[in-house]
Amino acid sequence: MKNRKKENLFLTKDIQSKRNKRNKMFFLIFLTAILLMASTYAWLSSSLNVKIQFLKLGVASNSGLYISLDGVDFSESVTISMDSIIMDIKENYPNHTNQWSYALWPVSSNGIKNTNQDKFSFYTGDLVHTKERNPNGSVKRLLNTFLRTEDSYHPGNLYVAFDIFLKNATGSPNADNLYFSKTTQIDYDEDTDEELKLEMDGILNSIRIGLVKIGSVPLLSDISDIQNVKCNSACEMLIYEPYSKSHSEASIETALNYGVQMLDGIETPTYGIIAEGTRLEHTNGHFGTGLPLNTTYFKLQETVKDFTKPVFKVPNAITKARVYIWIEGQDIDSLETNSKGTDLIVSIDFEKDMAGYE
Repeated sequence: MKNRKKENLFLTKDIQSKRNKRNKMFFLIFLTAILLMASTYAWLSSSLNVKIQFLKLGVASNSGLYISLDGVDFSESVTISMDSIIMDIKENYPNHTNQWSYALWPVSSNGIKNTNQDKFSFYTGDLVHTKERNPNGSVKRLLNTFLRTEDSYHPGNLYVAFDIFLKNATGSPNADNLYFSKTTQIDYDEDTDEELKLEMDGILNSIRIGLVKIGSVPLLSDISDIQNVKCNSACEMLIYEPYSKSHSEASIETALNYGVQMLDGIETPTYGIIAEGTRLEHTNGHFGTGLPLNTTYFKLQETVKDFTKPVFKVPNAITKARVYIWIEGQDIDSLETNSKGTDLIVSIDFEKDMAGYE
């Protein structure tokens, strides 16, 4: 119910009334259409229709690494879709809490708040323009933020989230290092028009991939133990930002409206939301405005930008992790971006070394 209340912030009263009269199946089918109808009220952006057309996860099996979506069936790769992570695994993994998104919308996260949290904290909200101006001359914008939940599976969320299971079967006496392969990428569908790419750059530059390493169990563990691994105060996380230094001309121009000077090729830090709040001054959540940062509600988002360092360590065992893909609404590249929508191709590939034998 909490999620539904938050989503209603994006809908007019008329749409809410109509939606409440429809049954659950009708709601699922038309969820994307409803979101697009409300696009003018979207937090930090407008007219977004960014869809993941193809999402694939793979592992380098020649090093003894295998991947699964349910902890039962392992292979060299898995294709992610609404069916594969929501419906098809319900029998083998009945208590999963995976999330699918028909159209990505801006949200904000700094990952997990402590090492005993196995899911990212995601915030969404609404933005109000006022007639007041900040000392730097920018228009004062008030932001209300709300924490989303992932207590059950959801085929129409604002971001994508799902569990994976990695089997390291090399017999390493100690843990090996897990890396993102260089084939990991987020890009436009090959048929995307060049003009549309230019229009969408602010959104592409705001995409994030998040990972939580939850825990590991022995290779021959019962399926219930594999699927229900707990953090035990040892969860680890990272956020991968593939386009941290890329800024479109439109994003650079928009940033100047808030007193932020950006240069293409130079990273601009992002301060993600860390708490619920009402009537927050949005400009106080961005670096470079000349205004003090509100550290109660905004915190520097520490991200990985390349593939040089290990993602995590994986023992000779089955390791449960959770993957996230979202548009970071606090990334200044995503501010006020208008788009006609596009499809994205996402590939996430893992490989590991044999450090456990060293």
